[in-house]
Amino acid sequence: MRHPTHYFVLLCLLAVGLWGIYMFSYYPAMRMAIMISLSVSYVVWGVVHHAHHGDLHPKIVVEYILVAMLALLVFATLLYLS
Repeated sequence: MRHPTHYFVLLCLLAVGLWGIYMFSYYPAMRMAIMISLSVSYVVWGVVHHAHHGDLHPKIVVEYILVAMLALLVFATLLYLS
């Protein structure tokens, strides 16, 4: 692993987001806001990470956006159906 601090920041973002979803389990609008914030922060993290590596391309940004949207769709569906 070349940049452990980058991945530590990502892990912390994900942990805080999951904690927030758990803590606001009684308030669906807040859970959705947390999931959207988590998706946006994942995309921003990916852009910063690749910009730091010097290999940032539009294709990579689109990939991060699509993965974030897919994860948001899956988790929102799972949370609202349960």
